[in-house]
Amino acid sequence: RGSRFGLANNLLKEYERRKRSNVWLETHVWHAKRFHMVAKWGYKVPYSPTRKGYRACYRATAKHCLVQDVSYYGCVELRGGEGTLKESLKRFCSERAGLTICAKAFVSGKRSGNVWLFERDRYPLGCVGRVKFAWRPEMEGDDRRTLWIFAHPVFYRKLVEILVEAFGLRNANRDDEPMEVDQ
Repeated sequence: RGSRFGLANNLLKEYERRKRSNVWLETHVWHAKRFHMVAKWGYKVPYSPTRKGYRACYRATAKHCLVQDVSYYGCVELRGGEGTLKESLKRFCSERAGLTICAKAFVSGKRSGNVWLFERDRYPLGCVGRVKFAWRPEMEGDDRRTLWIFAHPVFYRKLVEILVEAFGLRNANRDDEPMEVDQ
């Protein structure tokens, strides 16, 4: 008979082996018990519920609490002067499509928003995708601002490419190389 620690060690090795081909969300084990999992966008994500999932979701919504794991979304952080950020970003969205990233309602940092982004100066053509974003509230004595943009994995790399081009970003470690994006 093997010790229980040996079984746990083998289980961890098995989990590590399975995770090599697709990234697991932090909630993978919980979801795997309640949903059929599929490989999409380089991640293992829940696709459709098993019979176990309905009861858990019903209990959660009945108590006014339901959480969706979107940790597979990619995040881009932009930092710089507010004027510089606004001037460059306004070329990727249009007021005709609704409030933009630069709207006063969002820039204060009290609200997050969603917006359709387009390739630079290409509205209404060249749609990249709908992103979620949030400005960090202004810090006293700091004239730099921070903006976080969250994008679906389908167009995350495209978003990073257009932002690298728009802001002339460089790899922080070496000035002579263009910035590289982690997968």
